[in-house]
Amino acid sequence: MNKKKISVVIPCYYSEKSIADVVIQTAAEFDKTDRFDYEFILVNDGSQDNTYNVIKRLANEYSCVTGIDLAKNCGQHNAILAAMKYADGDYILGMDDDFQTHPSQIYKLIDKLEEGYDMVYGRFPQRHHSLLRNIESKLHNMTVRYLIDKPKDLKACPMYIIRRFVRDEIVKSESTYTNLQGLFLRTTAKVANADIEHFDRKFGKSGYNFKKLMKLWSAFLNYSAKPIRLVGKIGVLIAVISIIILLHGIILKNESVLLCSAVFFCTGLIITALGVIGEYIVRMFMIITHEPQYIIRTDTRDANEVVEVEKEIAYSGRR
Repeated sequence: MNKKKISVVIPCYYSEKSIADVVIQTAAEFDKTDRFDYEFILVNDGSQDNTYNVIKRLANEYSCVTGIDLAKNCGQHNAILAAMKYADGDYILGMDDDFQTHPSQIYKLIDKLEEGYDMVYGRFPQRHHSLLRNIESKLHNMTVRYLIDKPKDLKACPMYIIRRFVRDEIVKSESTYTNLQGLFLRTTAKVANADIEHFDRKFGKSGYNFKKLMKLWSAFLNYSAKPIRLVGKIGVLIAVISIIILLHGIILKNESVLLCSAVFFCTGLIITALGVIGEYIVRMFMIITHEPQYIIRTDTRDANEVVEVEKEIAYSGRR
C-alpha cells in the first residue's frame, strides 16, 4: 500500500536561527511512525538576513526540502500560496517558522483530518500573546464571522492541514490581497478544529504590526459582498422610516416634519441606489477574482473509491 505524502509549507521571515531546527524536528516527528512520506517547501519572504542561505543549505543536505526565494516581501499569505504551488502532497500542512506552531502537535491535526474533514485548523486553548493582541484577535474573529460566515466555534491559527483538492482550488487565486482563511472557507464547509499547544517563540518577534494586520483583515473584502449589501439595506430602512415620519407629519400637519421626511426619503433613495450599483460592482468583482461556481470534492471515478465500491459489491454478492 502506497503511503500518503504530506507537503509541509513554511513561510520564512528573518528565521535564520530557527528554520533548520523546525525542519529537523518536524522530520523527526514523521519518522517516528513511518505513516507518511513528506517534503518541505520553504519560502523566504523577502528576509534580508541569512535566512535563504540556511534554506539553500537545507535543500542541499535533504532531498525532501525545496527552497523558494521571493524577490521582495509579499506577505505571509502570498508566500504560503507560492509554496503551495510547489507542493504535490496528498495533504498540505501549514506551519510557522518560529516554533510557536510546534512539530510535536502535527499528528493531532492529521488524525482529526482523517476523521473525514477536508481541513483542520489548530486551536490554542491558551494563547501566549499580549493582552492587546488577544483583544485584536477577538475583534478580528467577530468581524470575520460576519463577513464570510465563519462558524462561530471555529478558531483559526497558523497551523493547519488541508487535503489536496483544497490546495488545487486555492492556488487559482490571482489576487495580491490574499487571505487564506477566506479562500479555505469558500472552498469547503468540512472544516474542524484540533486543540494544540501554543509554544513560546524561540527567536525574534512577530513581523505583524498594526498596518499589516489591517491590510490582512481588509483582504476579507475579497470574499464577501455583505458590506455593500448592508449599505443597500440601510438605504431601504431610511426610506421606510421617512415614510413613517411623513405620515406622522400629515396627521400633525407639521411642515417641519414633512420637510424632514422628504430629506430622509431622498437620502434613503440615494443610499439604496448606491447599494444597487455596488451589487453590480460586487458581482463583476467576484467574476474577476474567480469566485467558484462549485467545487467538486470527489467523484465515483476516483480510483480508490471505485475499488472500495467493487469490494463492497463483491462482498454483498457472497452473502
